[in-house]
Amino acid sequence: MFYTLLMEYRKQPAKSALQRVDGMPFRWSLNPYRGCRHACLYCYARIYHSYIGFEDPADFDRIILHKDDLPDRLRAELHARRTPLEGEIAIGTATDPYQPIEAKEHVTRRLLEVLLEAGRSVSITTKSPLVTRDLDLLRAFAAYGGVRVNVTVTVLDDGLWRLLEPMTPSPTGRLAALSTLADAGIPTSVFLAPVVPQIGDEDALRVLAAAAEAHVGHVMVQVLRLAPGVGEWLLPRLRALRPSASARLESLYRHRQTLSTEDRDRILGPILERRRAYRLERPLPALRTREAQLTLFSGSEASFASAANFGPGPLRQ
Repeated sequence: MFYTLLMEYRKQPAKSALQRVDGMPFRWSLNPYRGCRHACLYCYARIYHSYIGFEDPADFDRIILHKDDLPDRLRAELHARRTPLEGEIAIGTATDPYQPIEAKEHVTRRLLEVLLEAGRSVSITTKSPLVTRDLDLLRAFAAYGGVRVNVTVTVLDDGLWRLLEPMTPSPTGRLAALSTLADAGIPTSVFLAPVVPQIGDEDALRVLAAAAEAHVGHVMVQVLRLAPGVGEWLLPRLRALRPSASARLESLYRHRQTLSTEDRDRILGPILERRRAYRLERPLPALRTREAQLTLFSGSEASFASAANFGPGPLRQ
């Protein structure tokens, strides 16, 4: 296979915590790690390692940088602000915040503790059932409508899973985690992204059925984009492991980053239709900060405390 078991972990001091984001549904991003053990063939973030001096794209999978002081940096930034921080904070936009190193370092958990203390709203994107370890914190966020957990599930077939995401936790384990979160009243979403044409598009229909069974609130669907660094890593490996599928995939993209509108609609059409049938296209409610929730209760701390004690009920379709 095309991944290595030789791992190197390095501490990297955090120069800053929150990164401002434009043109996305969230306002801020927060990434406790750089590099990712999951080794997904389609990862768009692999190229980011080259920005900090790593020339070999494989280093993204095997050299993981962890920012142990990031929670302290985040607390300092929040306290130093003259105006309240507005907008959703997204954790895990570049690398998985619950990749294996998190079980030891707890950087993501400590970040959540800081954000909960500050009453902020947060969305988490992961491929790991380890997120359920922090159910106590997630429940506290959910009490004021301040959290959403997105779990990426692109395929269910074992062969496709090991082909595209060789070092990730199993899709069935991720779906079990989603069910646990939903039963605990945590708003959940499946990221069916990317759908890899000619390889994972048929399996995507199975993912939708499994998502409905896990009682998730929403499924986001996105087709593969051959962003800089993606095609250069993905295509040679597919040529070696799935040559016929690789040839069809390359003919679809025709040396472009995106599919033609006609091909995109043809490939995603059945998937989006099935998503509508399961009623998984409806967006989840917008996230709220603790201050926004208090406003709903006329600023009454007692009223908020009463609501927080009960919390939201389990999500069901």
